[in-house]
Amino acid sequence: MLCIFLFAVGIVLILGECALPTHGMLGIVGGGAILGAICVGFHMSQWLGAGMLAVTLVLSPIVATLWPRVVGKKLMLPTTETLVSPPRVGLGQIGVAVSELRPMGWCEFDDRRHEVRAETNVIHAGSQVKVVSVESGRLIVREV
Repeated sequence: MLCIFLFAVGIVLILGECALPTHGMLGIVGGGAILGAICVGFHMSQWLGAGMLAVTLVLSPIVATLWPRVVGKKLMLPTTETLVSPPRVGLGQIGVAVSELRPMGWCEFDDRRHEVRAETNVIHAGSQVKVVSVESGRLIVREV
């Protein structure tokens, strides 16, 4: 009776590992309980221990293949697609720095604000700037 109880506790602990964030501790204790159940089964009867060992050996590959699919989905963040829309500002266009660019800041082009990067040094707010290039969707500006 003890071996069946240990086997059931081991299975419950391994299933609990799927639902609780225990970093593998419930799985390790559950595996130990199953191994203990097999040892107690062999101590009680040769056939009981062999049966529990056979069940464990048959279920282990199945659990090993299903485990990453079930638990892995909970551990991995879902992928999201982010679309970086290119700014609607052309090269050579003139705008006004809304904030200080050290080197990052905000500029206004045609009444639309864009996050920009200064090509060199600090550009003070209110200064006129000119778009000199676009890198990775971000405008690079120079003081006029």
